[in-house]
Amino acid sequence: MIFRRREWNVSPKKLFKTTLILVAVIFSFSPVHFLMIRSADGSVRVSYSLQGTEEFAVRYIHSVQKTPVIEVFRVDFREGLELRETVYTDFGAGLPFLLEGSAVFESGGGKFRIYGIKKYLSDVVFRVGRFADYNLLFRGREIPFTQFEKPGKPLRFSGEKHPFLFAFFY
Repeated sequence: MIFRRREWNVSPKKLFKTTLILVAVIFSFSPVHFLMIRSADGSVRVSYSLQGTEEFAVRYIHSVQKTPVIEVFRVDFREGLELRETVYTDFGAGLPFLLEGSAVFESGGGKFRIYGIKKYLSDVVFRVGRFADYNLLFRGREIPFTQFEKPGKPLRFSGEKHPFLFAFFY
């Protein structure tokens, strides 16, 4: 047997420690996916680690119709951010009404919903609204954009992949 040879004689304790260190090193450098939110100068305002195909949404008050709009996104690390669906309560200027590709329109319960949009964007820039009341909806929480930046300033949302070790620095 190979482990019986004199030059390969390794104690079980050393083998366990070596295996543990090797697993820790591999785990530290394995990729983790993040939703990154950056300010105009590129500094990271906040980052959230993502699990699988986890979605997030942005809710705001439409500037013309003065009604709430929700846009649902998912991070696709080959294509960037994917706009998956839009939900709104009123038709009007600047609100979607034409379907592209495999998108589906449905209405009910006083809401209009377009889903299956599959529009890919490298990143999305939102300007923190003075009146639009922008909020990030993520993991059951509602987080106002004003928590990240002053009104009138832009925030850039993007999906990024970094080693697990970097998760402690964001």
